[in-house]
Amino acid sequence: MWLLYIHTYIHSKPTFIHISPLSFHHLPFDFMNSSEMEPRINHLQIESQVHELLDYLVCTNQITSTIYQCSNDYTGEVNNDKEKPYNCPYSGSKCTATGDTQWLLQHLRNDHHVEMHDGRSFSHRYVHHNPKHLHHATWMLTLLDCYGRQFCLYFEAFHLKKTPMYIAYMQFMGDEEEATSFSYTLEISGNSRKMTWQGVPRSIRDSHKTVRDSQDGLIITRKLAMFFSADNTNNKELKLKISGRVWREH
Repeated sequence: MWLLYIHTYIHSKPTFIHISPLSFHHLPFDFMNSSEMEPRINHLQIESQVHELLDYLVCTNQITSTIYQCSNDYTGEVNNDKEKPYNCPYSGSKCTATGDTQWLLQHLRNDHHVEMHDGRSFSHRYVHHNPKHLHHATWMLTLLDCYGRQFCLYFEAFHLKKTPMYIAYMQFMGDEEEATSFSYTLEISGNSRKMTWQGVPRSIRDSHKTVRDSQDGLIITRKLAMFFSADNTNNKELKLKISGRVWREH
């Protein structure tokens, strides 16, 4: 048994292939001398014919994009991330559904009963009767349809270290490149106070938890949110009005 050394870039390490001496009857030899009859193999000739001895083709080019390998050890290449399915952006409970954006829209409306609002502007009021006992919570996701595209509006309660906070943000139902074509603004107003945030919607390629943990949105402490709550004389109920709009940059 002879050991043939072949360097491939699929696994970024040398690959060793065992080849029986009988297999070399297809390869041309020349001889050092007729008495020793010791074959000397021309390496260039081996390289040109070695693929005929393999069960599967060997890729000799460096692969820089994502690699997937099936159970039969065939290697495939995915060049376009846009073709990958998106995870369900619903934040109310963990959902493992995946699909393209049009399928996910139907899934959100039919399975999660998410409402769709048309137009570039919106206004919502987020209410809770006892926010002091609300540590981590997510209000119902809202879908916004404008410019022929869809956006997800989130509002969540969380803790930043030990401080209770609220965050509102939007995500784009599409890839990261197209998301940068849009901007949005969020505004909290009430009780003679106003707070405004402007940003770029993140793609739903990022989970809502990733966006929340990066604090990429309108953030307000619970104590300050109580001052914004309109008609809240007893300072116990959360009644936070958030309005906003989406526009295309280019």
